[in-house]
Amino acid sequence: MSLGSVGSLANASQANSTVSMRAAGNGQVGDRLRKRGCRPGSMTTSEMGMAPTGDPIRDQQQLQTFLDNVATDGIVGIIEAGHWYLYRKLRLHDGTRLSGQGMERTILEARAEDWRQDDYVAMHLDVGDSLHPHGIFLSDFCVVGADKHATDNGPLIRLEGMSDFLIERVRTEDASSYGIFVTGYGIGRFTNDIRSNFWNSTHRGIIRQCRALRGQVGIGCEGGAQNILIMSNHTDGQVLHGFRLASAYDTQLIGNSAKNTRNAYWIDRHRGIHVLHNTADHVERGCVYGGFHMTRDGEISTGLWITGNQFKTSRSAITDAYQGKADKFTRIVKIKDNYLQGGNIRLLWSRQVDIQGNDGDGSNAIVTSHEVTGMIGNNFMRLINRSGGVVDIGRNIAIEHE
Repeated sequence: MSLGSVGSLANASQANSTVSMRAAGNGQVGDRLRKRGCRPGSMTTSEMGMAPTGDPIRDQQQLQTFLDNVATDGIVGIIEAGHWYLYRKLRLHDGTRLSGQGMERTILEARAEDWRQDDYVAMHLDVGDSLHPHGIFLSDFCVVGADKHATDNGPLIRLEGMSDFLIERVRTEDASSYGIFVTGYGIGRFTNDIRSNFWNSTHRGIIRQCRALRGQVGIGCEGGAQNILIMSNHTDGQVLHGFRLASAYDTQLIGNSAKNTRNAYWIDRHRGIHVLHNTADHVERGCVYGGFHMTRDGEISTGLWITGNQFKTSRSAITDAYQGKADKFTRIVKIKDNYLQGGNIRLLWSRQVDIQGNDGDGSNAIVTSHEVTGMIGNNFMRLINRSGGVVDIGRNIAIEHE
């Protein structure tokens, strides 16, 4: 299935060729298509007689009906510009293609005074007894959450158990936990145990050009999500993390930015993660990583690349030190060509490290201890407190930058 944009709908004839005709009698959309005498590639809210009313119950009912119908007919549903209100979560469906008319123009807001659910999930693709093979595509709208205190009671947008998905140009504000959360296990709640039948059930997805403002975490994956590209997104004002990979495989963080949060990029229980050409500004830590619990999980985290990033931090710029456990280490770690302002590279548990080509503002150092092994050299910063398993290959030069 193509991962092309669902936001580019100007050429209707091209869109027509990408969808196939299903039963013509399905609901309101089917009726309108029969009257047209042809099948369009998209359907708008106004074409279904819907518009924002200012009443969260009425708006909710309209949007849910719209989602139910466009998913059934397999076309792109366009929520037109306007301010829509929600009082409970919107349920997405396998195969949903949903677009707004711009993240500043199509706004879905859950006001605190209107919200009537125990959690704060505003949009949910939920796994029941089966997975979602037809993909889901979301673009060009904004979702505003009801929880203004980041109480960790539900992601704003949560997608579970799917293949071939695309989320682009979506803005989230005031998420209770994550702004955008993609998971592979589909059990309906947070867990640190790898026991679900749907573990590692989400594959091949893209999250790009999205924005997440405030909340606990901006954008993240969990449950063994695999082959995910998280690219050119921006997070700002999170309580904990800008980006979090609580468990992910073969996932790339490329060209993202995080600011005004505790940790910019937090990675735990992973394999094949690449953190490339990202930025962090006004954060405590740039990239913090851990690993699988070797005994409990039966797996070791491997293949972490942290390359070409720029981190402006008040504490460690790159570190594995948050774990504090020797049985949660990462093997084969490349930390190269990063530029650091205000923080050190601080490692305790990583094995087979290759740390080269890093530069800083003149106050930085590379600090290794405990069980770190590997080689370090050719950095424009000091190497201090070297672990016995580390080979200094030389040319670590401390330079005062003007």
